[in-house]
Amino acid sequence: MGGDRILRGIYTAASGMLVETMRMDVASNNLANVDTAGFQRQTAHIYAAPQRPVYRVFEGQSRVLGTLGTGAIVEGSHTSFAPGVLRTTENPLDLALIGAGFFAISTPEGNRYTRDGRFTVNPSGLLATLDGNLVRGENGAIYVGEGSVMFTETGEVLVNGQVVDKLLIVEFNDRNGLIRRGANLFEATPEAGDPFRYRAVLAPGMIELANVNVVREMVNLINIQRAYEANQKVVQAFDETLGRIINDV
Repeated sequence: MGGDRILRGIYTAASGMLVETMRMDVASNNLANVDTAGFQRQTAHIYAAPQRPVYRVFEGQSRVLGTLGTGAIVEGSHTSFAPGVLRTTENPLDLALIGAGFFAISTPEGNRYTRDGRFTVNPSGLLATLDGNLVRGENGAIYVGEGSVMFTETGEVLVNGQVVDKLLIVEFNDRNGLIRRGANLFEATPEAGDPFRYRAVLAPGMIELANVNVVREMVNLINIQRAYEANQKVVQAFDETLGRIINDV
């Protein structure tokens, strides 16, 4: 029975180490993308493992004293869609969303959605992202040619002062149904619902920075490291105890 409890303790502490490892990966990725425009901060989804009842056995009778935790597990991550800080660039091809909404993007893998409004014009004269993906308007791909491009606060695209299209800004019934693809692109799953047009307010000549607070993430990393070391010491203590039990037997 003693060995069983020790092994259970090792597994519980080891699961805590695995959880902290996953949290470390998520926090490190947040910090690595602090300068990525439109990046949305992530947090690990942590769940408690099933609890087991604890019994007191005395004179052949047992009585439940309570429950004992058996560790924790990580099931994916959660994306925070809190708005990031806006920075002025004075670049006429930069555009930031104020509040909700996503830019609709066409990629070789299908439709994607982003908060990154750093646009450019590709060699074919089409409005594109810095990665070369086409920006979608309400009428499809947006042809701007070699003219002077400007955006309005309602998303209209002007070329030499003439409206050629309007940016397709969409929103979803459940943002949790969006799956991250790369640093700042999202793919919609059926759980997100069909994208619908959203009347957003835009800020021309500005970009939205990552919604990552560097100080908070650094403090988070320190806490993760301490929690990992604490679980590591528990594993070592149980391992030493188990070794003594085996040697005594």
